[in-house]
Amino acid sequence: MTILSSDLARLRDRLPAWTHDAVPGPFPTPQAAPLPARIVLSTGLVVDLDRAVLLGRAPQVSRVTNRELPRLVTVPSPNQDISRTHAEVRLEGDHVVVTDLDSTNGVHVSRPGEGVRRLHAGEPSVVGTDEVVDLGDGVTFTVERTA
Repeated sequence: MTILSSDLARLRDRLPAWTHDAVPGPFPTPQAAPLPARIVLSTGLVVDLDRAVLLGRAPQVSRVTNRELPRLVTVPSPNQDISRTHAEVRLEGDHVVVTDLDSTNGVHVSRPGEGVRRLHAGEPSVVGTDEVVDLGDGVTFTVERTA
């Protein structure tokens, strides 16, 4: 398991403050603004979109184009319907963008009252809070706005 400095900062924020001690404790860290969105998976997992998220049955990073490593989220796929690294979810400005990473069975998006659309591989698509993203094998997620 990899622990990133941003995860450590969040853990440090949960520690008690030692403001009345003769010897001060950890230095305060600036409070980060709340994240505008997260994804809620049908498995019950909730993932903040503080960086790119790679979803798959055994996701891995082949190449990093910027300084930020994506969060790897493993989802169950007993029938092997979900590719190893199936899809990427990221924030781009105020929009949540999903990209099918050339998965075998695709990424499907549905909106209530409308049909299902399959995303084009490698083409980022904006997904709203009223849409359900289906990765296959019964694994879906929705976007939840937090701010």
